[in-house]
Amino acid sequence: MAKAEKRAVHMKGIRSRILKTAENLFLEQGYKTTTIRQIVQDSGITSGSIYNIYEDKEHLFAALIDEFLNDAANRVGEALEDRTPEQRLVGFIAMELYSVEKSPVIREMMYAAHSSPLIMESVIENHAYLAREIWDARRHTKIESLSTALLLSEGAVASYVLCFAFSEKLDYSAIRKRVMFSILRTLGLDTRETNKLIAYMEENKDLWLSLADQVLHHSEEIKA
Repeated sequence: MAKAEKRAVHMKGIRSRILKTAENLFLEQGYKTTTIRQIVQDSGITSGSIYNIYEDKEHLFAALIDEFLNDAANRVGEALEDRTPEQRLVGFIAMELYSVEKSPVIREMMYAAHSSPLIMESVIENHAYLAREIWDARRHTKIESLSTALLLSEGAVASYVLCFAFSEKLDYSAIRKRVMFSILRTLGLDTRETNKLIAYMEENKDLWLSLADQVLHHSEEIKA
């Protein structure tokens, strides 16, 4: 094996160890509490090596979010292989919404992600393909681009994350449905189709939570 190839394999291993350690810490104690020093201690990777790959904790988190989303898209694609693109997109989004409702740590991580222009720009650029087929199949008179539609959709998800921090307990089920309604209508679906897809989302809650749990523990699968 050539030196360049050996170095590439070595760097891939280091990057994987950093991400797995960060993932465990973020899921255990949240994004805000976790520090690079803790990642150094738990991974055994020097801070210099970490900063050589990731500019700061936010960039590391962005890489981890990208990994989560890629894994989520693959799992939804496999589980819903015989379903429509609309149903697969609903499943992808529903994984996020139900996870937010279930876990305070996921809420905190989602809040951090939606508060970061770096991460949101990366999410929209790298994962627009998930909605591209749906967008291209419809006429759009009010929203000029898919990236704008996705930005507005992420804003709807962010509002759902934020509502759990309100002092008054709200009707989270109703808000979840309204968020999904807003996203699907923004992507150009008509009201009738949107309502059917919302019913599909609600009927399959256990599936979305199961898939989300698999994504959040995918590093354990790799170890096994």
